[in-house]
Amino acid sequence: AVVSTQSTGNETFISHCGTRVSNLQALSMEENKQSNGVIVYSRIMTKPGVLTVGKARDRAYLLLNGKLLQTIKGSQANVSIELSPGKLDIVVLSDGHMNTGHVHMDDIRNYMKGLTEPVLFNSEPLLNWDVTLLPLDSMDCIQDTSVSRGFGSYDHFIPGNIYIGEIDKQCDSATDTFLDTTGWGKGIAYFQNINLGRYWPLAGPQLTLYAPGPFCSSQNKDKITVHMIEFEKPADHVTLTDTSNLRGPIDPSQL
Repeated sequence: AVVSTQSTGNETFISHCGTRVSNLQALSMEENKQSNGVIVYSRIMTKPGVLTVGKARDRAYLLLNGKLLQTIKGSQANVSIELSPGKLDIVVLSDGHMNTGHVHMDDIRNYMKGLTEPVLFNSEPLLNWDVTLLPLDSMDCIQDTSVSRGFGSYDHFIPGNIYIGEIDKQCDSATDTFLDTTGWGKGIAYFQNINLGRYWPLAGPQLTLYAPGPFCSSQNKDKITVHMIEFEKPADHVTLTDTSNLRGPIDPSQL
């Protein structure tokens, strides 16, 4: 079944979810007592200058006044960008933790997520951050809000935009389903308000996410609902299929 998705316009999950804390110096997820998901570092910049992000794990999106300036990959370090005055948001997405491997475990900070090295502004440490913690265990915070379900614009895309798809179809608890994310970029998918996990078809090779039949009993069984929190490339639909696809194309340049 093909499920058409609707944009919620300029609404992002950041607008509705998460816990707010303050950091003097930007701390990692773990130092903020969060183990997974997304963390957002925000502050007002009052003058122009050069911003340098030491290290972000695993993917960072730099926004100024709600517009994407730059994407920083986990493999990059000490990335600098000219910055104008305005509201700065650094949205950092975790790709999960490895449970083995000397590359990470030789230094505990290499195992942490979020901003793991200082952020500088004109070569000086940038302090006083407002931080939003978003473990994204469920979509309850979205369900509890009055997010519009009308068709929004895909033109003004912001990392973290929410896309909702619904079809009036019986959700069969005896049948397993696979959600095909082909055409999407990178994000987190929910089926019947249950987190299916991360998707990243741009990097590959996994294209489908598994939704066991019992997930259907968690919500209205006469309707199937899919939420996509997208960070890079939205699409206008997802496909529900009865077969998995774990052998899509691989693009190492995405890493």
